[in-house]
Amino acid sequence: MPFPRMNLHSEQYGRSGNIGENFRKLLGSPALDPLQTVIRESVQNTLDASKLGNPPEVLIRLRHLTDGQLAVLSSKVFSDLPGETTSRERIAQFLDTQAPLVLEICDFGTTGLGGPTRSDQIPIGTTETDFIDFLRNIGSSRDTTHGGGTYGFGKVSLYAMSQCNTILVDTYVHGDSDKTRRLMACHVGKSFGVEQGGFEKRYTGRHWWGTLTSEGDFAEPVINSDATAISEAVGFPKRSASRSGTSIMILGVNIHDDESRTESPTVIGARIMETLLWNFWPRMMQSTPPNRRLKCSVEVDGIPMAVPAPEQFPPLDLFCLAMDKIRSGNEADVAQISCQRPSKALGKLGLQKGLRGKRTPLVGVGSIFPTLSCHIAVMRPVELVVKYFEGEPLPDERLEWAGVFVVDDDDEVEQAFADAEPPAHDNWIPDNLPKGHAKTYVNVALREIKKTAREVAAKSAPYNLPGEAGPSLAKVAGMIGSILDRGLGDGAGARRSKARPSRKTTKRARVSKPTFDRLLDGYGQFAGAVAVFRSDVVQDRDRSGLVVCGDAMFAIEGSNISADSDLPEKPEILEYRFEGPEHLIIGDATGVSVDGNNGTLEIYVAMPEHGAVTLRLDMLRSEDL
Repeated sequence: MPFPRMNLHSEQYGRSGNIGENFRKLLGSPALDPLQTVIRESVQNTLDASKLGNPPEVLIRLRHLTDGQLAVLSSKVFSDLPGETTSRERIAQFLDTQAPLVLEICDFGTTGLGGPTRSDQIPIGTTETDFIDFLRNIGSSRDTTHGGGTYGFGKVSLYAMSQCNTILVDTYVHGDSDKTRRLMACHVGKSFGVEQGGFEKRYTGRHWWGTLTSEGDFAEPVINSDATAISEAVGFPKRSASRSGTSIMILGVNIHDDESRTESPTVIGARIMETLLWNFWPRMMQSTPPNRRLKCSVEVDGIPMAVPAPEQFPPLDLFCLAMDKIRSGNEADVAQISCQRPSKALGKLGLQKGLRGKRTPLVGVGSIFPTLSCHIAVMRPVELVVKYFEGEPLPDERLEWAGVFVVDDDDEVEQAFADAEPPAHDNWIPDNLPKGHAKTYVNVALREIKKTAREVAAKSAPYNLPGEAGPSLAKVAGMIGSILDRGLGDGAGARRSKARPSRKTTKRARVSKPTFDRLLDGYGQFAGAVAVFRSDVVQDRDRSGLVVCGDAMFAIEGSNISADSDLPEKPEILEYRFEGPEHLIIGDATGVSVDGNNGTLEIYVAMPEHGAVTLRLDMLRSEDL
């Protein structure tokens, strides 16, 4: 198929003026670095566009363009360059680079950039204006109830990330039979003037490449088969009606302002994964409803990078447990933060303490993850992390804690916190609000969050008060580890790497020998030490395994003592959590239904004050029930 040629349109100042080159400054001064800002803003836009009832998917690719892809960009997309010298030279320099690096942010299962393509003529009754809000207008307000992006400034960060301030946008619009696929390139540069007829004709510095109207004074996107031909020729992912969404290519990735600092694409890919986990773990959890759960993939030059599950990536495992407390609806597990005047529920706060988990570094130097967690993650009901408030660490550095605060979903309260966010959505600033109830809500919540962050460590009484007998939590963990290292007990072993759901089949459905994983300081309504064990559920060909149950026992000096023994205190199973292929199933103390599925099992066991614990697990089949 012959490729069409895209044409350049440079925006002139209107009679009443325009927003010119300085619109990039509207992003403000975010606390995050440019890469984190781009990823945060782009994924927030993806989640806001997830209106089809499908789980949203995000694919982030860092890749070098091939000679063929670069040739298509040079001859078919950017054959015409802007008249302003700096803009022309920056784009030309990118096109002259051998195998230039680009960053692509692609989403699937979203609505795409639909609606009108020009801002001055909106058909009566039009409700979707995504295309013009993203590519034409500046500072559009949000149109998604309780959405993540309030101001629409996220696109500014895309241009700032490009060495030539240029992006290429490919979108497949859901439900639009006339303009299904749209392709347009955009550049933001300096304003400039051209002498014409005794006047200086002024241009804003914004440029578009697409299909010129018959008058030649406006650029429409290239559409349908022409858009598909160019998009696939430059390496964008293939799309169809079932894979609607948007792909954004940032030309010439500008990772650091200091050009002397360079990082390999693999390291940049690892930083992208850290940003996804640190900001979007609540939407990546297995306990997130499937239609809201975010699936993230990262590729570097076509090679996939494995994005860890947040429940298995310390310290996010503690944050996930704190979030599960809020989601459980059990008021005993969370604190309600409220305003007294006026009386209003502002949100819920959950806390989780535990043994400091072993870190699995994704980035060698400059990781955004703390070496010791003592933070509260705050978010609105959309469950995108706005910020982490750092508190005081626990007295024992082998222990750490994590907290989560989620704003109440009352419209008035949620709007107050949304309005308190700066354009980068990375803080709550009460001074952004006028005097009134909204400002009071945010001030009260921040005061209580900061107070809690300071007091968690102070309120954590020592595990052994003076004169008391019994090992500390850390010592208990050491006891368990040392006993299990010697292979003692019925089925417990030393802590190993996180188990993955097995796809193997056996002659008989079984549950593997449980392994000690970690120790928590309380779980649910139980305030003491809790040991967490992990095990694999492996089904046979008939998928006959239906229920897993078991017993907790003492493991003391090589002997197993049943919990049924006549002892003053006994280990007790509190809960089973089964992660199957579709969703998480939570059982009670008696067992958990696995219903013929393979998967990974976690067992939470209340620890006695003295001695270590081991487990015996049984797989029940239909004949056993």
